[in-house]
Amino acid sequence: MIYDFKCIDCNKVFEKNVPARQNSTECPYCKGKAKKMFHATSNMFIPSYFHTSKSDVFSYEEWNKLKKDPNVVRAK
Repeated sequence: MIYDFKCIDCNKVFEKNVPARQNSTECPYCKGKAKKMFHATSNMFIPSYFHTSKSDVFSYEEWNKLKKDPNVVRAK
């Protein structure tokens, strides 16, 4: 996978394709040691199968209303 690295010596940031477990590499500019950078994400994809039961998503009252609603599309 491609990760961002920042050199400890020259502070340059670069991308490099390395295995996921590799946390450091050699800087291509100064040949110093570079550490993997971690970034916070603003969006997060949650797959549809993330919730394991209806109680994770709906309260008991909400679930009963949805069961009776004819406009709700049900999975087949």
